[in-house]
Amino acid sequence: MKDCTIRVVKIGGSLFDLPDLADRVRQWLASQSPSHHVLVAGGGPLADQVRRWHAQRPLEEEAAHWMCVDLLTVTAHLLHARLPEIPLVEDDRLLCQLVSECDCTIFGPTRWLRDGEPNLPGVRLPASWDVTSDSIAARLAFALQADELVLLKRALPKVGARDDISELARSGFVDAMFPRLYGELPAVRIVNIRADSHAEVAFRTLGSQR
Repeated sequence: MKDCTIRVVKIGGSLFDLPDLADRVRQWLASQSPSHHVLVAGGGPLADQVRRWHAQRPLEEEAAHWMCVDLLTVTAHLLHARLPEIPLVEDDRLLCQLVSECDCTIFGPTRWLRDGEPNLPGVRLPASWDVTSDSIAARLAFALQADELVLLKRALPKVGARDDISELARSGFVDAMFPRLYGELPAVRIVNIRADSHAEVAFRTLGSQR
């Protein structure tokens, strides 16, 4: 039995241009129930640059995927620079030891995505444009047997899409891979971190109902 619940929190890369992002994240974390929070930084503008290169001159899809994955090391370190009090870990074995206690860790997933994730059971992540940090955080939640997955975003999805993961993907609110992980996900929340009230949408997935 776990000593502490585990909450995987994806921080969207597009949020890094908020000058007060660190304070907003600290305030949100302080308002949450006790848990070990595992923070995963999105690729944001760095991954968007790879997409622009692809648009100018198409890249081989697998190569582009791993370029974006490698950039997650940069954004993890950037998040750590904004939140220096939260340790940065890039070793998944160490992370598995830390999550037994209520605390907070920034996880750089690049090494795990190359060496660990492909060997896990369940729905594996393809090396394709369908995968962004949304699905990477979801897959990590599965690997850690997390109790909750939280996506910190710039806005909430439209009302009509809030109960339909496939519609969230079609509208581009989450990536195309996310619905394929639906059956393995714990409870999910989407939080508008830009709103002072931290408005959110919560929904239970197939995995959380087991």
